[in-house]
Formats: sequence, C-alpha cells, structure tokens
Amino acid sequence: MSDNQKRKNQKKNDILKSATKTFTTNGYKNTSIAEIAKEAHSSQVTLYKYFPSKIELAREVMINMIVEGYQAYDKKLEQSNMNFKEKIESILAFGSSEVNVINQDFMGFMIDEFQAANGDDRVMKAYNTGKDGFWRKILKQGRAENMISDDIQDEVVLMYVDMILSYFMNPATAKKTKDIVTKKYSNGLARVFFYGILGK
Repeated sequence: MSDNQKRKNQKKNDILKSATKTFTTNGYKNTSIAEIAKEAHSSQVTLYKYFPSKIELAREVMINMIVEGYQAYDKKLEQSNMNFKEKIESILAFGSSEVNVINQDFMGFMIDEFQAANGDDRVMKAYNTGKDGFWRKILKQGRAENMISDDIQDEVVLMYVDMILSYFMNPATAKKTKDIVTKKYSNGLARVFFYGILGK
C-alpha cells in the first residue's frame, strides 16, 4: 500500500471515528457535517470526498459499529479463562454499556436503518454477515459445558434470533420498537433472551 493510500485510509478512519462520537452523543438530527468535519480536523470538502452525504456517513458509522462489535464479542468469546455463564454476563454488560452512551435520536436512526426505512439494506447485510458465526461460537461452548439443553437445536436458536429481529425490522411496529429499545429496557431484553422470564 502506497503512503498516499495509507493517508487516505487514515483520514477516512479519522472521519468515521469523529462521526461516531458526534452522532452517538448528539443524535442524527442534531449533528451537522460541519460539526463532524471540525471534530475530525478536516474540511467539509474533504469529508464529502469520502462520504457523499450525511446519511451515508451515518450508515457507515453503523456498519463500522457492527463490525467492531462482532470483533469485540469474538474477543470475549475467545477468552479461555471464562466459562459460558461468565462470557454471557460479560457480553450483556458490554452491550448495556454501549447502549448507555448512544443518544436516543441516533438509536432511532439505527432502527430505521435495520428496517431499511431509508432505502438501503447494507446495515442489515453487515449484521447478517457475522450473525451465524457469533451465535454458533456461543452455542458450542454452552453445549460443551452442559449449559444448553440438547432439546434446543442451534437452528432453533438462530430462528429465534431471526424472529426477534424480524419484529424489530417490521415498519408496522416501528414506533413501539423505538419505545422499547431504550436505555431503560435494552438490558432487560437481552436478559430475557438469554435467561427467559425467570431471570437466571
């Protein structure tokens, strides 16, 4: 890779990092390209060379968050000194801490993107790319430690994941979805998924 290409990649990453900070702090609606450019120590002209619009930039932020999220979860799953239960707790704590720093307006934008409400399904594709590998790693260790019933096949768990996601992707339930996915309820949703209504 040439030095020029390295500089371009670094500039793009700097813009993405600054956009992530600004969007998750201020929300989508209240964030301007000018603010992001200032945060990235860049001009708006330069920013537009990499990202043609505000919505494209926000979308790339989401895709990057998904990719990095899977990488962070994979790192936790590969920690050999933690058992299945400890890894689940760690993942829940990590997910909860991530949600707690995301502005609610940007959370709403994220849901719209998962529903392809803005006319693009790349966010959903990014999620699906890492989904099966992530869940199968969890299930493999859970089964090895006899923490998951043999009556529950991997395919059933993945189907359950898809069912929940389909609900969140449904435009007909968009308003309810956005009300549910808040700092107040997000961790509860994850715990119900992993532990059921009995808690643990």
